[in-house]
Amino acid sequence: MTVRSPWIRFCLKPLSGRRETEKRTSESRKPAAGLSRRNMLGAIAVLPALLVAAAAVEPDPIFALIEAKRAADVAHLHAIEAQDEAEIRTGAYSDATWEARDRCGDACVVVNEADWKSATLPPTTLAGIAAVLRLANLIEDEGNEWPDTDTIGREGWHYQLRATMAQAIEAIIERGQS
Repeated sequence: MTVRSPWIRFCLKPLSGRRETEKRTSESRKPAAGLSRRNMLGAIAVLPALLVAAAAVEPDPIFALIEAKRAADVAHLHAIEAQDEAEIRTGAYSDATWEARDRCGDACVVVNEADWKSATLPPTTLAGIAAVLRLANLIEDEGNEWPDTDTIGREGWHYQLRATMAQAIEAIIERGQS
């Protein structure tokens, strides 16, 4: 008489959770419920084509601009803090304070340039448009200002932002219809 270990009995059991007398799902005429192996293999077969199509779409340049703008804001904040520290440490009219003021001014120029670019560079995707509009609100929610916010008309930052976003939406609509 041969004694089998319980482990061997376990390994000989069907792994699918069905009884040995049941029909296999692959032998049934009914489609499998949920995600079947056939559907999964079909999806995997199409995946390379989808990846090529996704790679062909160029990323919206507005996202890089938003990152650069936020980095410029951080650098400007550090320059402001360094200027304050120099004034406290060495006095308002020391060479160190004047140098810190110059660096702060340079950082301010970079921020203003990024602000204007964010108002005048048309996003290429709806997600990009939404990101710029969210950024505009976030900056104001944080208590910061945009350049020339008192200017009414075409020269104002908000005017330029609205005009650029309208232009971007029209371009996206046009691409979708052609």
